[in-house]
Formats: sequence, structure tokens, C-alpha cells
Amino acid sequence: MIALKLVLFFPVWGIAQEQTLAQLDAQLRQAMDKEDHKQAVTVLDEMIKRKPSVPNLYYIRATENYKAENFRASVNDFDQLIKLQPSRSDSLWERGISCYYAGDYADGAQQFLDYQNYHDQDVENSVFRYLCLAKSEGLAKARETLIPIERDPRPGLQEVLELYRGKVTPEKLLEQMEQTNLTGEAAAGYRFYTLLYVGLYYVAEGKDDLAAKYLKMAADPKLLSAGSSRISTYMWQTAGIAHRDVLKRQKKQATEEK
Repeated sequence: MIALKLVLFFPVWGIAQEQTLAQLDAQLRQAMDKEDHKQAVTVLDEMIKRKPSVPNLYYIRATENYKAENFRASVNDFDQLIKLQPSRSDSLWERGISCYYAGDYADGAQQFLDYQNYHDQDVENSVFRYLCLAKSEGLAKARETLIPIERDPRPGLQEVLELYRGKVTPEKLLEQMEQTNLTGEAAAGYRFYTLLYVGLYYVAEGKDDLAAKYLKMAADPKLLSAGSSRISTYMWQTAGIAHRDVLKRQKKQATEEK
């Protein structure tokens, strides 16, 4: 993600004010380069205070809040973006994931359904709607209403959908992953998406030990490096968030059992 050169939004401001905005822009770039998401949010708070009507500032802060695991704040930022730019509503799949981790499962499910109006061949969209519905309405309803996807071109994603349809087991999916003839970055991409969605499948099934195992593997930085052109950095960060979410739940459960 590239930070906006925000001085371009203020052509009629004075030189001193432009310099201040340029400084904020530089600070934002620096924070994002370092993946210091909390600092990025702090800088964006100041930018939005100065120019509250710039939609992309809310988009960037929404994604940075998500990466900082401020899920409620992320949803709020996406909602403000939609108020300013309603035409972007259907395209915001990131909002759906923020809703999921904020516990707004029904809202997340609707966001992923709306996304079909924007892009109707994305297995990840179908799967995340399933995950939301599994939380809000149960596994049977999630599987019954799974959005059919037929032409996601990314290696491994159509196979992932078969898992969520109940047509293959996680073990079979992992076996297919290991037997792939793909090499290099394509193989790394295949591996990442399989591990991520097997892990999330086990989250939905309430099998946190297995979920933690595969999400940890998906969140390995070496895997991202091996498949940088085939793996969405946002989704790789989501793997880390999902892994930490499982670990927090396991820790809480262990404390309660003492």
C-alpha cells in the first residue's frame, strides 16, 4: 500500500501549512514502511483532524487500524468512508474482515454478499462470508448458503472452496498441496492460501489446536518472501491476526480451567 502524497489535497493552503502536511505525510510513510501500525494511526488521526473530508484518509486509517488489531475502529473508519463515498461500498472486502474480527458477523456476511456485485469470482469472499455465517447462524447455514465460485484463477483457491462445501477433507486438501507440480512463487502462493483457509476452517469448526498449527505456518514471513508476487500482504497479515486470535482464546480458556 502506498501512502497518498497528501500535500496535493491542499493547493490553496499556505506554505507553512503545506510543510506541516508534508511532514505528516513523511511520518506516515515512515510508520508504514516500518509496519508500525499504531504510529500510522496516530499520524492519520492528525491528518483527518486537518482534512476530515478526504475519503482515502479513512480507507488508509481503516486498514492500519485493522493491522493494529483495533477492529471496531477499523469498521468505524470504513463506515465513514462509505458516508463520504457511497459508490465504494460494495468493493470494501477489507471491511468485511474487520467486521468478522470486531464480532459484527451478520454485517460482515452482508458485506461479502454485497462484494459479489463488485467481483463475483473470488473464493476468499465466499469463504469469509461462510466464516461470518458460521459464527452468527451456525455451520449448517453457512454451508447451505455458500456462494458458488467457478473461475477463481489462483492456484489452490477452487480447491479451498471444495473444503468449505464439504466435498473434501482438510487432510485431502493438504495432501493435494504437498503433491502440486507448481514451483517457485506459484507453489508458495498455493501453499499460503491452503494453509490459511485450512486454519480458518478449523477455527469455524471449533478446533483451535489445529487452527493454531496451520495459521502459524501461513503467517511465516519466509512463506511471504517465497511467494511475494502471489501472496496478498494484507491476507498474510490476516493470517497473523487469525493466529494471535486463536492463541488469545486458548490462553483465556486455559486460565478459566485453572
